[in-house]
Amino acid sequence: MANYTKIDGSTFDTKDPSNGIIPFSMSVEGTEGSGKTWLSLMTTPLPVVHVNFSDREATHFLYDMCEERRAKTTLYSFQAANSTGWSRAEGMESLKALSDIAQEELLNNKLHGGTFVIDSGSSWWEVMQEVYVKPKLEAIDRDPDKKRRGGLEYGEANLVVKGIINWLKAQGAFFIMTHQKVQEWGPSGPIPGMYRTRGINSQVAFMVEVRADVYKTCNVCGSPECRAKGHVGRSHWARITKFGKNSAMEGMDIPGPTFSTIYGLYSGRPLPKGAVPEDKNGDE
Repeated sequence: MANYTKIDGSTFDTKDPSNGIIPFSMSVEGTEGSGKTWLSLMTTPLPVVHVNFSDREATHFLYDMCEERRAKTTLYSFQAANSTGWSRAEGMESLKALSDIAQEELLNNKLHGGTFVIDSGSSWWEVMQEVYVKPKLEAIDRDPDKKRRGGLEYGEANLVVKGIINWLKAQGAFFIMTHQKVQEWGPSGPIPGMYRTRGINSQVAFMVEVRADVYKTCNVCGSPECRAKGHVGRSHWARITKFGKNSAMEGMDIPGPTFSTIYGLYSGRPLPKGAVPEDKNGDE
């Protein structure tokens, strides 16, 4: 049986809070320690399901949460079995387990209005490539009569990622994945101010509604690259690099970014009351 919903625009009241949230998907990108996990885990609407996919374990955030956020947060963690990285069999098992977790956590609308986080999307995409893309490339390399098809080998993996994102949104949940940015290097060493996003699916730009580049600046000189002695303190920022509903917002720098701020800009109205606890770690 087909699974679908119907909304009659002639009777839809955009000012009625009972019409709920406007779910969207978001990529949060930044260097190590720039605040990707904090924004995704500490400021998002409850309940929150956070899946650590081969990134830093997030248990320490539980100590900084208010009681309400902690009670409505569930953490999962996937890691490779050894230092050599993910085997193909491990990757397949982990992706299946991730699917099972999503199905269980969203059962009976349990996560409607809440947030599902994959941290990091960089590692997730690397495992997706190992499981779905590399076998196709290896088969082509073994057959001299076959040629690579200009990226078509990525089609199945792209469909899986897009399907998961769209399915989560269809359940009324926000979806966030983080992506790590790493230093660009030239012939003389690291290039100041130049970074690239590691392991990002090239289709992410088309799959998510919002992309935010999070970064820190020095409270003394304002530089994001400051290493000066005595320059103590950093401020957190987010630069909007994609904003699906309004491209005029792209390039905007948001000080002290929270999910509520981004949601307000995206939807034109605040999150429903109670979606984010009023404590020092969320919004006030």
